[in-house]
Amino acid sequence: MEGAAVGSSTSNSGLRPVRDREIGHSRDAAPAIRAAGLCKFYRSNWTFKVTRGLESLDLEVERGEVLGLLGPNGAGKTTTLKLLTGLLTPSAGQAWLLGVSIDETACRRSLGFLPEQPYFYDYLGGLEYLELAAGLSGVEPREIRARASHWLDRVGLGARPKLRLRKYSKGMLQRLGLAAALVHEPKLLILDEPMSGLDPLGRRDVRELILEQKARGTTVLFSSHILPDVEALCDRAAIILDGRLRRIAPVGELVDQGVRRVLVRCEPLGIVELPAEWGSRVKREDRGGETELHLGASDDVNRVLDWLIQRGKAVHAVTPERATLEALFLATAAGASDQTDRRSA
Repeated sequence: MEGAAVGSSTSNSGLRPVRDREIGHSRDAAPAIRAAGLCKFYRSNWTFKVTRGLESLDLEVERGEVLGLLGPNGAGKTTTLKLLTGLLTPSAGQAWLLGVSIDETACRRSLGFLPEQPYFYDYLGGLEYLELAAGLSGVEPREIRARASHWLDRVGLGARPKLRLRKYSKGMLQRLGLAAALVHEPKLLILDEPMSGLDPLGRRDVRELILEQKARGTTVLFSSHILPDVEALCDRAAIILDGRLRRIAPVGELVDQGVRRVLVRCEPLGIVELPAEWGSRVKREDRGGETELHLGASDDVNRVLDWLIQRGKAVHAVTPERATLEALFLATAAGASDQTDRRSA
């Protein structure tokens, strides 16, 4: 039982997935995920010091939406996911999955979950493990073998179905965990760092799987440190810092509001100095047989290009520099700090 609980979302009773008609019309209309004042605090057994894991989370994720949860290590992402999936008990507040309270076992019948560090019985083969996960997730007995075989093939592990898990690489185990989370075709999928341990091909495959689930109407909530994956997959992104939800917005809006820069590469400038009036808006680096000019504002591009052409310097490339995840975190943290200062003033 224990292995399936962390490799995929299952109920210990092995109940089949809840049908729409069984949970009522009001639950059908509810968001896929709703949290109201959700909190988690930890008290040290030695010092009795209280540490905040998550504070007063208010969040709604609509059905069919893909939401990315962003934040540095220790920000509260994993705590949030563990609270929603029943692996941790909230200190305060409440949450609902598909209209069912997280206090009820029924909320997990249509949930697929992949933790950051899933646990596996290493003496099982890949097919055996997925059959176990399928059975515990409520798949009808006559469908278990077909479902397990399908998902083992789908994640690229079907060539050796009896290979013991102790011989799997970390990337192979990550794929297997994802298959276990999907074997019962859940309506809600929660993934904690699903790209962890995967090579570029593996990351591509996981992205395709998430997009497939989105196309079939599955709601997906996942945490990640990889901004391009969030941009490619998510409708919205939520930034958590220090246990608090600091910002939630469409992905494009978050990235567009980040620090914008433009990189201009040209032939070496040598002893030629940049105009003093450009100030800190343009930063220069001489390396690799060319000069790089980093522009702080896009409206400086034409001015810089005209200046280079007037001096007979060939331009090699003009490249927009996207906002980095670190820049988004810093900008969000600075904004949160400013709001706190204004409230206390």
